[in-house]
This record gives sequence, structure tokens and C-alpha cells, in this order.
Amino acid sequence: METNAAMEEISIPTITLPEAENLVHELYKPNPPHTISRIQEILQNLQKSPGGWQLADGLLSRPNDNVKFFGALTFTVKLNTESLSDEDAVSVLNKLISFLITSLRDGTAGFVVKKICSTLVTYFVHYSHTWSRCIRHLSYSLDKRTSVPVDGIDNTSPFDGVVQSLETKNFYAITWFARFLANEAEKIDTKSTKYLPLHQRLLDNAGDVATFLVHGIKPVSEQNTHPEDSIGCLLAWLQYGQRLPNQTLVQQLRTLIHPVINCLPHEELYEVAVDLLTFILEDWHPFLLSDHIESLYSVFESEWGRNKYRLLVENDDADDDEAQFGVFMLAFANAQVVEMMDGSNERAQLFLTNLAGLLTAKGFPGVDNRIFVPALEYMGSFVENLLDTLYEAESTHKLQWDKPPVWQIMQAVSESWRKIQYPPIAIYNAWDSTERVAFSDARKDVADFMQSVYTIIGKQLVSMFVEHLLEALPRSAWAELEAAAFCLGALSDCVSDGTSCDDILTKVFGSPLFELLRQGQNVVPVRARQTCLSLIERYSDYFGNHSEFLPAALNLLFSAVGDKYLAVPSSKSIYTLCSSCRVLLTPEVDAFLAQYGTLRDHELDSLAEERVVGAIASIIQAMPGDARQASAFQRLLTMIGMDVNVSLQLSACPEGSVISPDNPSLVRAYDLAQRPVEEVPASEVSLQLAIRALRCLSNVAKGLQSPTEAPVDLEASDGGVQAPASTDLNQIQVDIMNLLVRLKETFSSNSEIVDVICGILRAGFSESEPGPFVFPPQMVTEFMTSRWHHRVATVVNTASIFVTSLSSGNQKKYVGEVLGQLLPWVFGLLHQLSEPDQDPELSQYGLEFAQRVMIRRPEILMSQPSNMLEFLFMFAFKLLNGNEPLPKQAAADFWTTFISLATDDQNTQNIINNAITYLGPKLAESLIQNIGGKAARSELDKLSDPLKKLVVQHVQARQWLEAALQDPAFPSDKVSAEDKELFLKKVIT
Repeated sequence: METNAAMEEISIPTITLPEAENLVHELYKPNPPHTISRIQEILQNLQKSPGGWQLADGLLSRPNDNVKFFGALTFTVKLNTESLSDEDAVSVLNKLISFLITSLRDGTAGFVVKKICSTLVTYFVHYSHTWSRCIRHLSYSLDKRTSVPVDGIDNTSPFDGVVQSLETKNFYAITWFARFLANEAEKIDTKSTKYLPLHQRLLDNAGDVATFLVHGIKPVSEQNTHPEDSIGCLLAWLQYGQRLPNQTLVQQLRTLIHPVINCLPHEELYEVAVDLLTFILEDWHPFLLSDHIESLYSVFESEWGRNKYRLLVENDDADDDEAQFGVFMLAFANAQVVEMMDGSNERAQLFLTNLAGLLTAKGFPGVDNRIFVPALEYMGSFVENLLDTLYEAESTHKLQWDKPPVWQIMQAVSESWRKIQYPPIAIYNAWDSTERVAFSDARKDVADFMQSVYTIIGKQLVSMFVEHLLEALPRSAWAELEAAAFCLGALSDCVSDGTSCDDILTKVFGSPLFELLRQGQNVVPVRARQTCLSLIERYSDYFGNHSEFLPAALNLLFSAVGDKYLAVPSSKSIYTLCSSCRVLLTPEVDAFLAQYGTLRDHELDSLAEERVVGAIASIIQAMPGDARQASAFQRLLTMIGMDVNVSLQLSACPEGSVISPDNPSLVRAYDLAQRPVEEVPASEVSLQLAIRALRCLSNVAKGLQSPTEAPVDLEASDGGVQAPASTDLNQIQVDIMNLLVRLKETFSSNSEIVDVICGILRAGFSESEPGPFVFPPQMVTEFMTSRWHHRVATVVNTASIFVTSLSSGNQKKYVGEVLGQLLPWVFGLLHQLSEPDQDPELSQYGLEFAQRVMIRRPEILMSQPSNMLEFLFMFAFKLLNGNEPLPKQAAADFWTTFISLATDDQNTQNIINNAITYLGPKLAESLIQNIGGKAARSELDKLSDPLKKLVVQHVQARQWLEAALQDPAFPSDKVSAEDKELFLKKVIT
């Protein structure tokens, strides 16, 4: 027939059973999606129609399994959507049980039988009062092969005999029903009064379920039991029991644990049994009694348990069953963590030893070893718990045992460092990205574990890895050496606060290691070199205490900078080492400058170069004598300036000029990974060289900053008197500024150029002593107020920080002169905006600049021309009323500051008071408009700040706010006059 045409002619009220049956058949055929959708729509309408009961009855009577399933589903839909009288409900129950009996005897497919059982569970949820002893009644009915009357069963006589007499297929059905019953009950609120009777009836059935499962959970399957399904049923009841703590239920379920434990050695039952026991151990371990724990110990110690453990540890590729056994062990150990801490508990210590042994399982962590990471996580958690227990005992002087399991912890350390050794390169290259990340994460987990263990073991742990490293060195066992160095590096944070491990570390740093590493990757693989080089950075404090090893360390690091694989990590180590040991290294500054000059003649990674020049700058900063310091700095600046000169020369090339790939300028402009293979416009090469030079200069500026325990507080109001700058220093500052001016004028249309230039300026703002980047205030002011082609907002933000830095020491005397230029410049920039939204960033930073001036020098801000002040306040209102979130926040902060502004200068205070009196009504209007609906909910907290200040500071605030609330322009018509009055009252009080 034509399916689509036939469906269009179907009328729900008149559809016949054969037509409905045919639709079900069509539903399971490979029809087009729109046809399937239409069939589903018709069948759903049929299920919800008044004739749905008859449809369900008729479909369940048909021979086809799919049709029967749909019939049972229809019964479920009707039970969930319609209410029945008790008499009609019992009638439906009898029908469902009769269908179940018939289906069990006529060979109906298992999925249909399970659906009928599920439908009976739905019946119980809605009509449990008519079927209170459902398990017993259903068992009697299946045994008698007829739906016996609900009130005709004996609820007092032993149930055991009925269970034993059930046929196998009937036993299956009861098992499925009981399991579905617990699964559904777990989803139902256990605290709601509405469902309390339902849960009580479930508890009334729990004893029958337990009797039933006692016969089902047996290691050897008998004629009428199915252990796997029975254990699954018990798991469902345990999950329900965990949500509904009931002592009677707990006692009934506990009787079934020993039978489950006895099932473990049986291969066909192992998976479900271990899943159930793992669930209890992980999520509900108080459920287990001491005799259960004893039985589990016996299982682990049995020949079967030892064999399972051996297969897990020794198999090259342990399967899921074996991995699950490891998880089972870990769950048991977690439930017994207190016992595992007791070094005098021999049985627990033997088990803990086996747990540490899990770390030796074959394969690579995260790749083909699935137990290493869970086992390591357990050991890490175990060490943390042990530490907490020891600390608590130290304060309370109460410890249940005096022998912590140190041996097993060290065993775990010993095994884990071996497992994180990198494989041969061919194996590593065969891994996909996910496997590589997983292995790397496992190494990080081991590092975290080592740091925890150090708290207990102390410097013995450092000594252990030093020995491993030195043992591997003469054997050229690079994977072992790399792993030992990795673990040693992980402990650096633990020993950085003292010199207690210096003698141990000297064994490494005084060994032939450095000389061997200098021989390159032909001798030592790249990864081992990387890890060993990182040790120098991690233990930079050691080199500060042992300067005799500094030259060898730095020579090694500089030899590695030219290696494309090691340039970035070795330069990072150079920067850290030079910065921390700067005073010791000042006699070698000429050698460093020469080394940098040599490096520049080769292909040098840009990030590595930035770190190298920053390192040299930190040494220059520590040099005694202004003349020597100036001379060294001038040499460094000259080398950086070479890139600037080439950049400016290229920028002057005629339009359309190109640079070939082998040109030294192009090689210098691009790192190897990004280097073009074709000709590049000269303007682009010029820009890249400028960026490289400026980033180097920025790192030089940071390197020259004084090393302080804490950053200089730019918000401070007082400071020391800055010493005058020398003539040499003045000339250096002029040279740097000329360089910045030339680059700004040529490249300030580039965002990165502007950002880096501003960063260079900021580096000098925090310094309290003269230096190359501590420019005279007038020089900075003239530079910032000159023409910029792009990102002027960043410059304005830098100006705000600059003004703050002038608020301390003898710099205060320059504030008036500087602000006399900066204020008109900032106001002029804001005035050029047609609307604040044209450049939200500039609007925000411009207003924040005005706020900073207001806080520090209110008399200067309020002495500006009246038209300039009027523009500022109106601009602040525009931002407060605007839609851009950050400018709006800046405006809220501005008004919060202005409302509470106070100064000792009476004339200035009078101007402020008059301004507030004039602006108060408009501010109140703006705040009420925002709070009344124009502002986003997330902005209300910030907007409440100026509102609070207004109410607290000004007696006219109530009048202003009341007028704003009554304004016809109020943004919401849903707020009544009473609500407005109540709001005002709460705000004022």
C-alpha cells in the first residue's frame, strides 16, 4: 500500500486494531524520516486517546514482539497520564500479570518481558496501595500461572518455599521486576510527604527481595537462579538503600554481601560482583561490617586473588577485568585508609605494599597502562591523609600508632619515577596527541606526589634522586637520568627556603654532568638536556650560595641558546639565574655582552633573545659605579639599536620594495618556525624588526628594575628623595627616548608597537632610584602628548599610572607642570569623540585619568577652565547613561569619588560643594534611570556605590531621588508609586 496516502486517511477515533498494528510494523521498517515522524505522531495520539486502553490490550495480545512491546509501552503511557479507580487499577494489574505469564510461556522475546515488568513497576509507583506486597503477589501468580487475587495471598507464611519452586524463566522475571522497582524508586524524592507511603511499601517488600536474592546469588547457577541478574538487582537495591537510610533495610541487604564475595572467583560472575563491591567501598563503605572486611582480605590473599594481581601487574596489556581488579583494590584500601596508616598492622601493610606494586604494572601511564594513574592518585591521597593525621596528633598528643608506613611510601616513590621514563623515540612518535598528553599529565602527577612525600621523608628524597641521576650518568642511561632530573626538579620548591640540601646538590652540580651536556644532542638526547638544564633555573638559589659553579652553569646555558630545541628553556634559565645572582656576576658583564654579540651573529629565537638581554640588564643594574654601569648599558643599547637602524632604513624603501628570504634582515626579523620562504614586503620586515627591538628594550627595562622583596607601591603618598642623574645617564635617557620617538613616528599605527612602548615607559615609573628608563617627567610628558596614530587609549592609561608615580618623593614638585599639559591633552582627546561609544576604551581610560587627578590633586583638577570642567562632568554622565559596561563602571567610580571628595583647600572645597549642588539632581536622575531598568543586573552593585555616597554625604539627596523617581521618563511602568516610596525609604534609612 502507499504508506503516506494511507496515513493521511487515518482517523484517530475510528482506527481499527489491525490498522494500528500495521502502523507499528511500518515504524520498524526503513521508511523515510518524515514518514517515521508521522507514524510516531499518530501512534502517540492513539496512546493518549480514550481508546488507548483497548489499544494496549489488543496489541499485547498480538504475536509479533515489536507490536507486543508497543502494547506494553501504551499501558505505561496510560498509567502515567490517567487516573483510575482502585477497581479499574486492579483490573489493569491482573491484565498485565496475565500478559507476563503468557509471554513467559509462549517464547516472547526477553525485551518484551522486561518491558512488561517495567510497566508493572509504573503501576506500583501510582497504585502501590492496591498492590502493597508486590514481590510476593507476583511470585505467587507466576508460580500458579494465573493472576491470583491480591488479597488472596498469605503475607505471614515463609516465602522461601515459593521462591524455590519458581521455574527459571519466572525467576528471571521477578529479578527484573525487583531491579526495575529499585531503579525507579531511587529517582523518587525520599523526603516528600507525598511519597512517604510509597517508600514504606517498598521497605515492606525488601525482606521478600532479600529472600529472593539469597537463592539467586550463588556461585554455581542452579536450575531456577541467574546469579548475574540477581547481583545486578542487589546493586539497584543498594543504591536505593543508600538514598533512604533504613536500619532494617540495611540489615536485610547486608546478609547478601557474603554470597556476592563468594561469586568473585567465578569468571562469569566476576564483573558484576566486583562492580557491586567497588560501589559499596567507594560510595558507602560504612555499610560493610568487620566480617565483610575480613572476607575481602581473604579473597585478596587467596590463590585466585594473587593470580589476579599477578596478571594485572605482569601482563603487557592488561584487559578491562584485570584493570577493574586494581580499581577494586584501591577502593578497598580507600575504605580502610585508617588501618593502612598503621605501620604495626601487618595485614594492612602487606596490602599497602601490593598497592604500591600496582605502580609497576606493564605499559606506559595514560597510554597502555590504565592502573598507574589511579594507583598514584591513591598513594598521593594516602600521604596527604597521613600528614593530616600526624599534624593532628602533634597538636593533640594522641596517635593510635607510632609507626607510619614509610617503607611503602618510598616503594611507591621508587616505582613511580621508573614508570615516567620516556620510551624510545620510535615508540613515543607512534603515540597520538591524546596519549602524549596523558603521559605528560602522569608525569605531573608524579611531581605532585614527590612534593607531598618530601613533607614526610625530607632531604632523603632529594638524595635518592641525586643518586639515581649519578648512577645513570656513567651508563649513559638517558631515560633514567632524565626521569631522575625531572623528579629532582619537582622538589626544588620544597628545598628553596634553606641550604640543608646544598651538600647533596653539589654532588650533581659538581659532577661531569654539565660538561657532558655541552657536547650536544649527538651525545645527550634533547629531552634529557632540556630537563637537566631546567635544574639550573629551579635551583638558582643554590648557585647564589655556591658561586664556584656559576660559570659552568652559565657556559652550558649559553651554549644551548643557539639550539632551536633548547633556546627557549635555556634562555629562561639564564634570565632566572642572572637575576637571582646579579651581584656575583657583575665582574663578568663584559663576557656576557660579548656572548650576546656572538649570539646575534647566529639565528637566535626572539623570545630567547629577550630573556638574554633582560638577564644582562639585571647584572648591569647591580654594577657599582655609575660610569661602568653606563658604559655597559650603552654597549647593550648599541646592539639593540642596530635592529632599529635597519628597521628604519627598510621603512624608507620605496613602496613595493621586497626582501628575499635569504636576506640577513629577514632572517633576523622572523623566527625559524614563522620565517617566510618567499619574498616579503620591506615594510613588513621593517615592522617585525622594530617589534623585536622594542621587546628586547622592554625586557632590558624590566631587568634594570631594582630587585625588591615587594613591588613599589605607586599609590603611596610619600617616598624617599631621588638622587640626581649623572651626565652619562642623562645622555643614555636622551638616546633611548630618541629611539622611541623615531619608532613611534614610523610605526605607531601598529597596536603591538604602541603597547610595547607604553610598557617600556611604565617600567621606569615604579623605580625610586635614577636609571636609564627613569626619564625626567617633562620628557615623558612631551613624548606622551605628541601625535599617535593608533591605540591612544593605551597611552592615556599609561599617563594615569605616570601621574600616580609622581605622587611620591621629590617627584611631587613636577605634578603641577605635568598635569598642566596632560589634562588639556586628555580632555582634547575626549572632546574629539563624536560620542563616547566611538572609542569605549579611550572614554574609560580618559575618565579614569581624571579620577586619579581628582584623588591626588583635586585643587589642580577643579582649577581648570569652567568649560573644560563642564565638559568632563557631562562626559561622565554620558558614560554612566551609556551601554558599554566598562566605561559605565568607570563613571560609577568617578561619581563615587567626586561625591565624597574633600580637601584642606577651602577655595577648592567650595568649588566642589557648588558643583555637587548643581550636579546632584542630574546624578540622582541618572542613577534612578539605571537602577529603574536601563542598567544590566550585573551592573547594579557598582551603581549602588555612588547612590550610597550621595545619600550619606548630602542632605538634599532625598529630594533629588524623589524627583527622579517621579519623573515621567522613569524607564518602567510596572513600578507603582508605593513601590517607589518604599524603595526611597529603604535607601535613605
